[in-house]
Amino acid sequence: MSSEKTHTPSFTSLTLRSLFVFLSFAPFAFGQSTQIGGMIGRGGVAQLFENSAYHVVAGVEGCVLCGGRLGLFLEYHHWQKTGVGTDQPVSLDLAGGGLRIQGKGERVRPFFDLGLLAGSEEKDRPILPFNKTRQGIAGGLLGFGAAISITEHWYVRPLARIIGLSSSEYGGFGGVAVGYRF
Repeated sequence: MSSEKTHTPSFTSLTLRSLFVFLSFAPFAFGQSTQIGGMIGRGGVAQLFENSAYHVVAGVEGCVLCGGRLGLFLEYHHWQKTGVGTDQPVSLDLAGGGLRIQGKGERVRPFFDLGLLAGSEEKDRPILPFNKTRQGIAGGLLGFGAAISITEHWYVRPLARIIGLSSSEYGGFGGVAVGYRF
């Protein structure tokens, strides 16, 4: 019989760690310079000389230090195939971030995003038996749109994204984000 003791963190330990992580991000939440929101849109991804399948795109976005002309954006989006066209890819899970350049408008703030993406894509392989493969990808992102203030804290952001991926695929989507400013 072994006398090894396994250590499992207590609820208090996990709570304190979570509180520490949360509080470490608190300095970013000042003077309406932090934003979080959800996005939804429609677009497509294809390889060169192929027809694009239609995808529904949903995700989350955030921006820190966004009170001035420059900010840092972070986002995650999931692309799910919904239409005909190439069967590649069936779905994408992408996370990215980069630099946001914004206008100075009080109610409407146009923006331009330049960043990097990484994630995974799932592809169908039309070989019997039917299976799907998943592979890692990376790439670049260009985005543009405008944040329109609804209230002091809430905003709507019509946006467009253009992506280029390491798997020789390119695409984009248009959509809208709804979010909250701290």
